[in-house]
Amino acid sequence: MVQDDAQLIAAHLDGDPAAMDTLISRYRGPLLGFLRSRVGEEAEDLSQEVWSRAASALPRYTERGTFRAWLFQIARRLLIDHRRRHGARIELVHSADPPEGRPIQATPYSNAAARELSEATEQALCALPAETAAVVRMRLIEDIPFREIARRQGVPLNTALGRMHRGLKLIRRALEADGLLGVRP
Repeated sequence: MVQDDAQLIAAHLDGDPAAMDTLISRYRGPLLGFLRSRVGEEAEDLSQEVWSRAASALPRYTERGTFRAWLFQIARRLLIDHRRRHGARIELVHSADPPEGRPIQATPYSNAAARELSEATEQALCALPAETAAVVRMRLIEDIPFREIARRQGVPLNTALGRMHRGLKLIRRALEADGLLGVRP
């Protein structure tokens, strides 16, 4: 009999060790894919930490959404902590190996969604003030360090950093307004 997440959580809290194993096997692939797309090879270690945090917080879990959403929220918070500790940006990385050894299948829907997001992002970028758009492009597309960006623009480092921050914030707002990003609570 297939148990839903709520039944597995209840069974785990009642002392059934197999229940947690079932939850882990159910969400291992999607969680690793999510983490790999942001931190590459460090995903396995972070995945272990996500499950550790989830297991310790499970007695306080309340079903206000899905278990998956709750688990991925733990992963997002862990990524933020990881970024702060290591001073690294979270960015999308392309792995040579698809998750779980399965080839990634592009669908007409995924291709259209990616194209729509790309076009909306470019449109939002074009709507930015020229200096701000230049900083965002130099940093995200050309991967130029902020000190070099500041030098090229003839501005202090903090000005370049501020332009990047404002630019990303405005792009996010534009994408949220278009319904292409979820609005943060």
